[in-house]
Amino acid sequence: MRRIPSQVPSAVSRLLQASVLPTPPTWYIPVLSHPPPQLPPHQIISRPRANDPSLRPGQFTDVAPVPEGELERRDRIRRYKQRKNRPLKVSYEEDRVRRQFFKDFAFEALRPVSLVEGSEIDQSVRVDGEEWTSLEQRGAYPTVEDCISFVINLRKTREMPLSEAYAIATKEFVALRARHELATLAAEVEARHYGAEFKPDAFEREFNLEEKSLESLIPADTRISESTNIKYRKQPRYKWSNTISSSSIPSGEFSGGQSYVEKWRLPEPVQVEGGQQSAGDLLSAIPPPGAETTQGEAGAEAEDDLAFLQSVLGKSRA
Repeated sequence: MRRIPSQVPSAVSRLLQASVLPTPPTWYIPVLSHPPPQLPPHQIISRPRANDPSLRPGQFTDVAPVPEGELERRDRIRRYKQRKNRPLKVSYEEDRVRRQFFKDFAFEALRPVSLVEGSEIDQSVRVDGEEWTSLEQRGAYPTVEDCISFVINLRKTREMPLSEAYAIATKEFVALRARHELATLAAEVEARHYGAEFKPDAFEREFNLEEKSLESLIPADTRISESTNIKYRKQPRYKWSNTISSSSIPSGEFSGGQSYVEKWRLPEPVQVEGGQQSAGDLLSAIPPPGAETTQGEAGAEAEDDLAFLQSVLGKSRA
């Protein structure tokens, strides 16, 4: 709990009377001998008025003259309390540029930063001021802080707006990053051409783990083997498979479909010479005329009523 300085000795004296404190503190006697000064309840700020004779012509803050003590009287009527003095908000121009930079290039925050290299570089000999006309003077791979410093340097040396300096600096920054990325890709392609092998990066490792987990969901009976020898295994009738039996694969040379067409070609038709039919492929399958009728009449005569009932109703009902 905050207390006014003049209330501290009285509070300690009450604690001593109640035996809360066994002995008085060291500063108690000097404070009683030299009490702290009484501060005014409100700090009055002296402001120049139009009716002040000490003012020069044209030097006043109020538009109309205010009588002496009028503002204090208004504050007492309105029960105005003076606001506490608060420190001003500290802001730097570099923070404003840095905030806008990471809004436009958020992926730069994910790049690794060397913590050892900065301590080995002498910052006193780096280019700065009017001599710093291009971002590339800080190196082919400038950092984010170099770009921000370049923006502030352009604004101070060339006296241009902050937005224009930011556009120039970021344009050079993007060009240097693109050049470095293309050089890295070309070096990697050249190294792989000469037999270099690189470890998989974080994205490739994630893809490999994802493929491995997806393969574990495939049933074992439908999983395709990685070997070159294809072995046919008979699948159930209700389950589809992309494998075929060895008997279905045609053997021999490729005939352009002739061997397949010969299997469903019809037999040669019957040839008739001199009004008489000669033996052909279809002649043996056709019964002679009248043979079916004669056989049916003979069977009907030999079949009696009891046999007819047995054939129609069955032996159990006959």
